Amino acid sequence: MILAGSLMLTALPTFASQTNVEPSQQSPIEIERTPMFISLGFDDNVTEDGLSWVVNMLASYNNPQGHDSYAGKPLTASFFVNCATARGNESITNLWKLMKYKSHEIGNHSESHPNDGAGTMTAEQWNNEIETCNRFLTASEQDGGIGVEKVYGYRAPFLTYNDNVLTALVNNGINYDVSFPAGISGDQNGINNLWPYTLDNGSPDHNAAVNGGWKPAINNYPGLWEIPLHTLIVPPNDVINDYGLTYSLRDKIASRVPWFDTQSGKGDNFDWNLYSTPTYFAAGLNANDVLAIYKYNLDLRLAGNKAPLVLGLHSDFYGYLNGEEHGDKPETTVESRRSVLTQFIAYALSKPEVRFVNHKQLIDWMVTPEPLTLCADKQWQPHETYQKGDTVLFSEKTYVAKWWTSHQIPALYQNSPWQEVKYCTPLK
Repeated sequence: MILAGSLMLTALPTFASQTNVEPSQQSPIEIERTPMFISLGFDDNVTEDGLSWVVNMLASYNNPQGHDSYAGKPLTASFFVNCATARGNESITNLWKLMKYKSHEIGNHSESHPNDGAGTMTAEQWNNEIETCNRFLTASEQDGGIGVEKVYGYRAPFLTYNDNVLTALVNNGINYDVSFPAGISGDQNGINNLWPYTLDNGSPDHNAAVNGGWKPAINNYPGLWEIPLHTLIVPPNDVINDYGLTYSLRDKIASRVPWFDTQSGKGDNFDWNLYSTPTYFAAGLNANDVLAIYKYNLDLRLAGNKAPLVLGLHSDFYGYLNGEEHGDKPETTVESRRSVLTQFIAYALSKPEVRFVNHKQLIDWMVTPEPLTLCADKQWQPHETYQKGDTVLFSEKTYVAKWWTSHQIPALYQNSPWQEVKYCTPLK
């Protein structure tokens, strides 16, 4: 398994009240107190069986207990929706409204999901794609919309984007994008991946793709956040047995995906690329393969800089299509793909520092980072000086300091600087 402490990091100042956040491999707060964020992003969301199953499944889990805002809360995710397909489909729009009520984020995946790989759509056409979908999502339920207060996020159809797309996002008040390549540069290896950043100064991974000839050059977009959807590292042969496999998963993928590099082990993030038939140049993996990849990438982050693990998914993959299996996923079934998600979530929730959040919540945290409240391992001492967030043991209870304090007994009076903690995150 992965050994902790394989990356030394120093804390950076918080990003509160700043809008220009440079790409960084470091958490905005000290790594010990940084939550391990996992953020699931589901695309399309226009088939009832899969979407209903995902929403109900997420509602059956809560984050690990703790003292921070997301501790103990039901899991939330981001759903990037195609608006045109859902118009007039009451079963789908009712599910979207249910997602809203359950505090999931509903993001924009364009009005009609166009394939503009050649970049021929005009700025006006792209603005219409974003604006029309936003209008439907934010219209009140009484006016036939979904009643979302604001659309914060966007994922590009087929992950294709250019300046016309990004300008449309800014013009329509979108706060973040999650479409850029991420983790592709050689120095990112799963333990030191980038945290979310703003596009004031461009994107290192996008620049690498431009240099590779497969993305267009773009302008900078001050204040527009980019959430990295990192490549997933396939477990190498020396640890593959730890994840329940007895064969080289890297060799298996290389035999199906011509550009897969067995040395770096970097593979595509989306479930489409993991499960779909090799006829489409996807990996066509089985459930145990994908579960091993998900677990390994979480373990890498926990051993490193805790960069958020953001997964790209499609809710329709987890439901039947008119009662039938998906014909283009040769080594899995609907039930086995569902099992991958539930097994991975259970594995992740066994880690006390893990917090499942939606993408908007992740950006909120980047703007105003909130540390984990770590369980105390020392008794309160009258002559010690304590800082905000420090925890102590006193009279068989745990207390956290609300501000700088010294010589003040925990909970001795009403306006004490100490607050009793019912739940905390265990120390490593």
